[in-house]
Amino acid sequence: MPRVLEQELVCPTCGRTEKPPECHGKSMEFDGSVFFCSSCHKEIRIPTCCSAPMKLRRKVRDIRKELFGLL
Repeated sequence: MPRVLEQELVCPTCGRTEKPPECHGKSMEFDGSVFFCSSCHKEIRIPTCCSAPMKLRRKVRDIRKELFGLL
């Protein structure tokens, strides 16, 4: 099934959103505490906003249902 994983960082206080960090043209992976690149092993801490760490929000979309669900 054609599924797409969408990720964004969200501030729990003010609701501001931003894209996850990228390295080598693709989104970095998140292991629960840091973002890391599987190619070069670079690590980045979770960004902060309003003096609190941002939360990673993940959503899996089923594109086939969205495209053909109305037919």
